[in-house]
Parts: sequence; C-alpha cells; structure tokens
Amino acid sequence: MEMNLKHILVFATLIFLSSSQMDQDKKEITLRTRLGTIIGFTDFRNARIFYNIPYGKAPIGTRKFAKPEPFGGWNETRNGYDFSPLCPQVYTRFLGMFRMDVDCLILNIYTPVNVTGKLPVMVWIHGGGYTAGGAISYDGSALANVGNVVVVTINYRLGLEGFLSFGDRFLKGNYGIWDQILALEWVKNNIEDYGGNPEEVTIFGESAGGMSVSLLSLIPRNKGLFKRAIMQSGVANSVFAFQHDPADSKRAIAGQFGCPYNQVNPRASFECMQQVTMSTLVNATGNVISNADSTLLPVGPVVDEELFKRTIPEMLADKGSEELDFFRTIDIMVGTADSEGSLLLRMGKAVQSTYGFNIITDGIPYHVFCNVFIQGIVTETYKGNDKVSEAMCRRYGRADDQSETSRQAVNMYTDMFFLSPAVEILLVHASDNKIAKSYQFVFSEWSLPFIFDAEEFPPWYQGAGHATDLIYLFFLEFMPILKPNITIDASDHKLAKRMRVQWTNFAKYGNPNAPGGAKEEWPQYDANGRQFLQLNKLNMTVGMDYRGNEVKFFLKTIPSILETANSDAYKFSGILAIVIPIAYFIHCLINDLF
Repeated sequence: MEMNLKHILVFATLIFLSSSQMDQDKKEITLRTRLGTIIGFTDFRNARIFYNIPYGKAPIGTRKFAKPEPFGGWNETRNGYDFSPLCPQVYTRFLGMFRMDVDCLILNIYTPVNVTGKLPVMVWIHGGGYTAGGAISYDGSALANVGNVVVVTINYRLGLEGFLSFGDRFLKGNYGIWDQILALEWVKNNIEDYGGNPEEVTIFGESAGGMSVSLLSLIPRNKGLFKRAIMQSGVANSVFAFQHDPADSKRAIAGQFGCPYNQVNPRASFECMQQVTMSTLVNATGNVISNADSTLLPVGPVVDEELFKRTIPEMLADKGSEELDFFRTIDIMVGTADSEGSLLLRMGKAVQSTYGFNIITDGIPYHVFCNVFIQGIVTETYKGNDKVSEAMCRRYGRADDQSETSRQAVNMYTDMFFLSPAVEILLVHASDNKIAKSYQFVFSEWSLPFIFDAEEFPPWYQGAGHATDLIYLFFLEFMPILKPNITIDASDHKLAKRMRVQWTNFAKYGNPNAPGGAKEEWPQYDANGRQFLQLNKLNMTVGMDYRGNEVKFFLKTIPSILETANSDAYKFSGILAIVIPIAYFIHCLINDLF
C-alpha cells in the first residue's frame, strides 16, 4: 500500500494521539479567558493542549468568498479536547479519519504545563499547495516543552473556497491569506490568556506554509502582528507561491457551477457563486488539480489591489517599497532540504513506461533527462531557447553515468524551485540591513527512508527529501509506532532536540544560537559571505555560499542567455520563473507530498 509523506504524518499523529496511553494520562484543564471558558487537557506529552478554538465565523452564506469575520466570544463552556476539523479539501482515504467542516476557522494551542510569565509564541502555518492540510496534523507539544514557548497551529480556507479570484472587486481572492491574518489578530488579542506574549510572535511554515509566511511578511498592514518569520522549503518569490495567470481562466470555472461570468453585472456572478455548495466547490478543486495544464499551482494568492497591489517581482525590484521596508524589519530564518527535488521521483514514475526506464532501480537515462525533462522545461518556459537547453544539459547531465545523471536531476529541481528563490529572498533581506537579522539553513539528514513510496531509497539516491525536516521538528517520536522496523537512535533524538532548541531560540531572541555569550555555531547571513548552517545528526557544519555556482546559474547565467537572445521568456524577479512541464508533478506536489 502506498503511503506518502502527508498521509504518514496525519496517520501517525492520529495513532499517537488516540493511543490508550493518552486516555489513561488525560487530565482536564478549565481555563477562563476573556472570550469564555474552555476545557483543555494535559496527557503524557506533558503539555497543556486546547483544540477547537474558533477565531473566525463559519464562511457560509454572505461570508463565503469574503474576508473572514471574527468569531468573538462564547457563553457556554467550550470543548477544547476533541480533534479540530479540517477545512474542506479533496477527499482521500486517509483524510476520512478526520472530520471536515466548513466551520473550520479554528486554531489549536500547546503550552508547557507550568506557564510562568508571558512566553514567546510560535504560529505554525501548514503546507499543502493551498489545497490540502490542516492544523491538527501538527502536534506542537514537543516544541512547547523544549523551548518553553506557546505553539499555535491554524486552519485556513483551501482550494477554490480560499483562493478563487475573478480579478474584480467582488470576488478578489486571497481569502485563505485573510484567514491567516485574522488568526494572527486573534493571537495578538487573546494569546495572553493562554500564557503567551502577544509582542513576541514568530510565524513559521513549510512549503506552501513557508510561502504564506513569506507573503505575510510582505504585507505592511501586518506590522505589529509578528516580529520574526521562519520559511521552510517555500518563499514568496517561488514560482509556486503566487498566481500569474489571467483572471479569465478562473472566470471560466464559474460556468461549471451555472454561474457564467457576467462582464456587465459581475455582482450577479459573485452572488451566484456564494450559493454553490461546499461539496461542489471541493469536487471542482479536485478537477482543477487533476486537469491542470499549467505548470503553476492551480490556485493560490493573486494581486488583489488590497493585500497585494503588485506582483512579488515588482515588490522585490522596488528597493524603496513599503513592502520591502516592512519585510526588512522582521528577523528571518530561511532554509531548504538539500534534495527538495526528491519530488522528481514521483514525476519520473509517471512517465517511465513511456520512455522505457525505471526511475527507482536504474534512474533517469541521460537522453531522457536532456531531451524530455529539460526540453520540456525550456519549451514551456523559455520558448524553446536551445541555448538554455544546452546550458542546462551541460551543467547537470552526465552522459556516461546514469546514476549521477539522476542525482543531478534531483539537484536541478532543488536548485531551480527551492534553493535559488530562497537565496534571492535572503539577499533582498540581508543586503545593508542594520535593523533585522537573517539566517540560512540546509537540512541534509536522510537516514529515515520513508519519504518515498518505495520502502527503500533508490540505490542512486542521496539527500534529504522535501519536508524531511518536519520529522525532527514535529514527528520523530511518532515513527516507531508507524514503522517499528526503522531504527531511531540517540543521534536522531539529539538532532530533533537541537533543531527544536534552535527554532525556539530564534522565536525568543531572534537568534537560533544559545543566549548569554556562548560560542555561536550558526552565523548570521550576509550578502557577502552568504553563511549557512548545515543540519544533520552527524555533524552540523557552517559553510559559505551554498551551491553558489548553481545558484548563480539560475540567478545570472540563464537570464543573461535570454537577454542576449532578446527573449521575452518570463522572468521571476531576477530569477527565471522555472516551471515543470508535466501537470502530474503539480498533482503530486499538491496531493501527495505535503
């Protein structure tokens, strides 16, 4: 039976949290807050836990396709010990273990058992390609305990419900981002009741969650809601972070619901869409994903003239913009896994029979890599520029070594989609910044082979795949329950504790290193040295200019080739907008690997 990473994490969490041990050790806690009384609990995780706290009213009726409205208080004692629901999303057999509900604008809170004073707060924004995931999948108790912080995990609207835009003043889109902002406003106004400090808030997230964190950091109206941000495997200038297609493609979707777009009376189309049932919207989201012929994510944030008045490239290019002025006041930590391109394995499995290779046992043949994978990228993105194809094949292809070609293919996707955007955002933030600090990490631990469908790594494969860092932040303790044959030793637990300390140190001090003058093991990033910390369980090492030649290739060399050719290929803020030519990859990215 196939079990991808997202399903593993959800499944493991459910098994772990519903164990008999939890029932035996569970003790109820009654907390009186300014909004009302709530009953939470403690259990063997040694944390206070409060589920199902509403921050927004159910987005139904006139609140559908609209900014969320604050929930306010409650009169009766609230149940905070049952699992919170997921926001409606495309159904899978594993999601069936959790309840989905349109009334899903909720958050969960984890604190140490003994809260003294006001603790720093960390707000987690989940990934899932803007179409999947949920707050309940991430247990914040370990971070709360190790770092003596308050951890908040939030839901937000997904898919068409959260991100459909007609590009007009009625159906603007970005409702999922507005949800995230309202959740942060709730934290600002109420977290003190749970032992948190509203003036010391850090937002963090992975993949689409990291992109959301990065986007929130470019919205000046968010000033005062948070002061630090951690972006893992996703930033605002990633090609996946933002929608660039014209509104016409989304307006066409309305016809599927019997609400054809009315240019003369767009309000009528909007009001018609508000009557569409949630199940219909969820099914339509699934169809949009399955039928995607674009290389971008099928839904996501857009320019709406309110949250985002212009595109991310335009913001980053304007060094005096109010967006950058705000962004550069926030301490940031940005990182990637060293083999984010592990996503390529599922893409390869989808096409291997067509081209006569087995990506798991043999890897990708050189001619397939250059003539199919690279050529597909260049055809769609650079209008078939042969010079770009040749440059990419020369840099990453290995004609005499199929295994090495396969490893380089993973590297190429990592460099294009994840590393180069991360470096660019770090450079924008760190250059001549006397106000806020920047840090870069590269996660390279890959001793736990469960990220792929195969029970074992392909023999040619090396590196930590997409989202593997989350194991050590959230899920290490769950792994023996799900996969008893995996060996987790003291070095794994040491790495998990070290990372949790670093993440929570950053939330507390704006610096992942230990306070008090101890030797600094993680240097601050600057535009000249480009220092980073490599995270693994054998040896954490400091380096400079990680994969600098490869980053330069995407930030400088290919744009130069295109400029010389007088190409009008789309550029994404100094980096090219690299895209994947196979819609199946997007389907996997959204549904299978978050």
